[in-house]
Amino acid sequence: MLEEQRQQDERAEQVAEGAERTGMSPLSWAAIGSIALSWYYFFARDDKEMGLFVGLWPPTFLALGSYFKISEIQREVERISRPGSTIRNAVQDVMRNR
Repeated sequence: MLEEQRQQDERAEQVAEGAERTGMSPLSWAAIGSIALSWYYFFARDDKEMGLFVGLWPPTFLALGSYFKISEIQREVERISRPGSTIRNAVQDVMRNR
């Protein structure tokens, strides 16, 4: 069980590193794609209702991305400031993860 959790953490870390290299998460790319799709429907296909409908997706994608980032930060803060740990241990944990 512990090994499985460690593997999941490593996979999540790899995905995060990939997103950091590009500077954008997959949800950011989805927001940009939905903006382009919205313009396509609105202007090229002259389907204004569909263009407006698809145009409502980007804020949802960006809000989800923000939620996941905040959750990740919260988990990291909880891990660092776990009860019973000393400041020295917390600093060493942070430095080890860099």
